[in-house]
Amino acid sequence: MPANGHAETPPDQFGAEFLQWLRRTTEDAWSRLDDPPEDGFNPYWRRGTRWTGGLDETTIADDEHRYRLRFPPDYRLFVRILHSTTPWMGGSTYVDDAHVETHETPGFYDWLHDESEIRAAMADVAHVMSALPFDSQAWQRTWRHREPKPALIPIFGHRYVVADDTQWVLSIVDDDAIIYGDNLHDYLLRELQDLLG
Repeated sequence: MPANGHAETPPDQFGAEFLQWLRRTTEDAWSRLDDPPEDGFNPYWRRGTRWTGGLDETTIADDEHRYRLRFPPDYRLFVRILHSTTPWMGGSTYVDDAHVETHETPGFYDWLHDESEIRAAMADVAHVMSALPFDSQAWQRTWRHREPKPALIPIFGHRYVVADDTQWVLSIVDDDAIIYGDNLHDYLLRELQDLLG
């Protein structure tokens, strides 16, 4: 937050300026978090979380080759400037009435270090495009007969950016898939709204 105590207005367009604003705003909010929060059962950000910083084009090309996909332009810029978050998010789960188990989960996926988590997230939605339209949403019908289907690139939890010219961000849990962001700008403001003031 700037010195006058008022939150900065986010840039209207997705681009380097927006991503730099996002870094400043989220890292400032993360620096002031309670760790863990009182209701620390759902995944929660840890105090001091930060963006890891961008990947260069050679590394991005290597990752695209390893996972057999192509990052769409906006997500490619995101990975070049912010990439991922560290440390992992915390959380807790009741094992039984008397015991609570703590766990960790990635925040924004790290394409250098989270391979098993990224591959698991990709496997979780491998059926989605072949099953379209499984709940008759209009956006699904646009891809019904399209071949090849666009890749779904995991970016955070069960959120995926569509690797085509829409660059929509989908939220997919089992057979429930919705457009969670019309684009990466819209999605990031929504996903991080609690941090952005």
